[in-house]
Amino acid sequence: DRLPNFTDEQTRLLQGSADIVGVNHYTTYYAKNHENLTHMSYANDWQVQLVYERNGIPIGKQGYSKWLYVVPWGFYKAVMHVKDKYRNPLMIIGENGIDQSGSDTLPHALYDKFRIDYFDQYLHELKRATDDGARVTGYFAWSLLDNFEWRMGFTSKFGIVYVDRKTFTRYPKDSTRWFRKVIKNEE
Repeated sequence: DRLPNFTDEQTRLLQGSADIVGVNHYTTYYAKNHENLTHMSYANDWQVQLVYERNGIPIGKQGYSKWLYVVPWGFYKAVMHVKDKYRNPLMIIGENGIDQSGSDTLPHALYDKFRIDYFDQYLHELKRATDDGARVTGYFAWSLLDNFEWRMGFTSKFGIVYVDRKTFTRYPKDSTRWFRKVIKNEE
């Protein structure tokens, strides 16, 4: 009960008022009951623990970040959940991507097959969701350029374009060329 409840009038005014729903999706977790909870806070008052494995088996391949696993079926389920729960609104995928080590240097940093495989699998699941009726009108890969990540600084890079932090020269990664082919319908 962190927020006050809407009145009936406020609820009526809000219904159907969104033009578009933005969905950011990187990974999927399993959820389980948070046992032995000793201190209740805003971060755990829902009493759910997010975990990356079940019966000792990881949910998917791990990315560079410890929290990020490749779970394409979770992307499909997330998009379909929005479709089914909210009467199939127009959606834009605002962020979707996977990182690599920020310590990778040229030319090694340009060879990002793991990222290409991630995008290929996730876009396949997005296509499956749209084929199943989800109204997705846009998609943005996170991110165009290597940038400063809010939790990991420059130690983690999500960009499809490598940025030399000394000269700020940009170098397209293999994933850039892959995306170009996908957009041109050559892949």
